[in-house]
Amino acid sequence: MHGVVSAGNPYTAEAAAEVLRAGGNAVDAVVAAALASFVAEPLLASAGGSGMMTVALWDQEPAVVDFFSDTPGRGGVPDDPDFEGVVVDFGSATQTFHVGRGSAAVPLALPGLALAAARFGTLPLSDLVEPAARIARLGIPMAAETCWVFELLWPIVDRDADTRALYSAHGGVPQPGELHMNPALSAILTDFGRLGETPPLVLSQMLAAFGPAQGGLLSPADVEAAKVLVLPPRRIQIGDWEVITSPRVGGRLLGVIVEALAAGKPAATDAEEAVRIARASLAGHRAREGHNELGSTTHISVVDSHGGACSATLTNGEGCGHLIPGTGIQMNNFLGEEDLNPTGFHIHPPGTLLPSMIAPTVALYRGEPVFALGSGGSNRIRSVVAEVLYRVAVLGSDLDTAVGAPRVHAEEGQVWVELEGLEDPEAVVAALRREFAQVFPFDKRAFFFGGVHAVLRDVKAPKGQQLRGVGEIRRGGVAVEV
Repeated sequence: MHGVVSAGNPYTAEAAAEVLRAGGNAVDAVVAAALASFVAEPLLASAGGSGMMTVALWDQEPAVVDFFSDTPGRGGVPDDPDFEGVVVDFGSATQTFHVGRGSAAVPLALPGLALAAARFGTLPLSDLVEPAARIARLGIPMAAETCWVFELLWPIVDRDADTRALYSAHGGVPQPGELHMNPALSAILTDFGRLGETPPLVLSQMLAAFGPAQGGLLSPADVEAAKVLVLPPRRIQIGDWEVITSPRVGGRLLGVIVEALAAGKPAATDAEEAVRIARASLAGHRAREGHNELGSTTHISVVDSHGGACSATLTNGEGCGHLIPGTGIQMNNFLGEEDLNPTGFHIHPPGTLLPSMIAPTVALYRGEPVFALGSGGSNRIRSVVAEVLYRVAVLGSDLDTAVGAPRVHAEEGQVWVELEGLEDPEAVVAALRREFAQVFPFDKRAFFFGGVHAVLRDVKAPKGQQLRGVGEIRRGGVAVEV
């Protein structure tokens, strides 16, 4: 076998599988999948967004490629930025997201992926771009999960005619099976693969469309200053397992939760275990220093046959509602998310790192990279990734059980819990109500609880049966064994 991939869409996963079949390593595969996700998961990931990647190769020290944005405005902030609130209806609740050209930060997705490929990959970037460029050119059918996200965020997409036209030929929310093509993005990606850097057209059009004259904050100085960082990972020891993850706030909070879970003994009943997990999740919430993230995100995990593992999380916020003209790229709205700007909008000094909850993670078993995982799901990321880690590394669960198990997430006075799969759901809810003022039960496994796409090399399994991947059922994820 060449490796195993887990991702949020079949086309995303197949891009990685194609690269593994061609002899690429885990980083090559993740880069190819990330680029394909810009087409296959267009509201969850974008070349106009950012992300983070954790890399563990057998012959190199583990590292984190941090390509998350900072605050722009070095060229000045317009007196009247293009910036407005849009109410998004989640069914049981609504939330206001701020969009418009004044909500966009400098995207680092393309330079981040280029750096990762050059430093840690083995194949030419032009080869890694090909699957994404091909599906953007030929088109792919919209998945049901993708259309659901479009329905959720349609008030943002619908505010701009060009954005709406890119995703819908009939002017309404796309329906499952409709063909989505993006020939402009295909051309951009091909140029990106040839040049090894963000094409000049993208930068010039971005500055023209999102600069102060148009109500945005982006200037040449912001583009020049925005840098991809390669950092040492955060390390967490759990018995024979070493967990490596984001050095930012998301990785720190994940560590708080998984260490709390590993320190105690598993409970005898579902109710007792749910309370124990909720307490650990609450400890992570209390350690957050006022930051969390509510952006749309997706995740990719790969373990290869060379002894390497790679995990990457990508985000575009909810999108600002506008494209970079002529490119097919929707820009992020990182400056318009309240939880990324907890003290107010457009008040942070330029260059301030935006807080990020994303936590792409790799776990080493007795020094060998064997387990890659991560999740979308905003401020639930820390809880759901920690819970899956705990079940595999501490409880010894198989990967399907660990990813599919009912999830719990807690904040101050509030707890959310999935009931599907529990032996006594009423007892679980009753136990949680004794400790939390508000309990929000979900009868079924829910999109709300993130998308943990995970892959594992089970070193205890027989040869030929060690590689295993699980795509998140809550988000239409898939796994491909190559």
